Amino acid sequence: MHLIVFRLSFRRALLSLRREGGWRTSFGSLLGICMLFQFLLLGLLAAAAMRSLLLSNSDLKLEIRSEAPRGEVQQFLTTLQQLPYVERAVYITREQALARIKTEDPSLAAFFEKFQVDNPFPDTIGVTLLSLADYPAFSTFLSDTHWQQLVDPSLLSTITHQEERVRELLRVANGGQNLATILLLLACGILLSTVIEFTRRNALSRSAEVLVERLMGADNPLLVLPFIWEATLLLWGSIVMSAIVLSLFLLILPTLVPALSSGGALASLYLTAVPIVSFALPVSLILEFLCAPLLALFGVWLGIRPSLREASL
Repeated sequence: MHLIVFRLSFRRALLSLRREGGWRTSFGSLLGICMLFQFLLLGLLAAAAMRSLLLSNSDLKLEIRSEAPRGEVQQFLTTLQQLPYVERAVYITREQALARIKTEDPSLAAFFEKFQVDNPFPDTIGVTLLSLADYPAFSTFLSDTHWQQLVDPSLLSTITHQEERVRELLRVANGGQNLATILLLLACGILLSTVIEFTRRNALSRSAEVLVERLMGADNPLLVLPFIWEATLLLWGSIVMSAIVLSLFLLILPTLVPALSSGGALASLYLTAVPIVSFALPVSLILEFLCAPLLALFGVWLGIRPSLREASL
């Protein structure tokens, strides 16, 4: 019996949408809000990716003194690699540093060759810490007088400055997440009000129909179901269309922002965001599809309740 009622109400919803053209305006509004919702969600995920990148990878460059004995430098490198909070430590010679500059910044390398500038880069050790929380422990380790004979003592202030900068970027990322969350909630409220207004206009245009069905003994669920189906179908259509637009935007994003492409300044952020977005967006779309009928139910009930009261009177 319930299945028959659902089928009949679904058919009535389709017939109403075909018969009346007023739904196109509401669909346009819903589509705009859904697109705004998707892009705000993308901004929230981008802020989360930035936060994850800052927390997971903390790269440092340790300049080795030119007079440092090779044996002690090798011992220092081995000790670094054995520290529990160091993900990796790599020795980079000044020749390797110059070769990397020739690849990454040919104009600077050409400047060195034009003015016959000798290789200005010292031997360094590249260190990647496991997380931002390991900065203080690493600073304490470098403050040992034995290691200060190998590396520049001013490096400690540089590490402290870098830690403060990363923490400032983390505050920016957290603020971006909070702002995106507030705007997402605001978009949900606007979406709900749009559904309510669409249902109210539908109920007013079909007030005579609702009144006749009410007088013939139809109960509230039977009267409300077609409106719920109409709102749900429009929401589903808006979600699908907004998801397609978002997918196309993500495909061309590296072209629009070259810094996100391979070798760009934001390439690491892009690589960090790809797995997060690839997992979160499909899950969010499924949740949106599941929540659409609930949103339609709530919005339709608020929108049609005055008409039901008038019909009962």
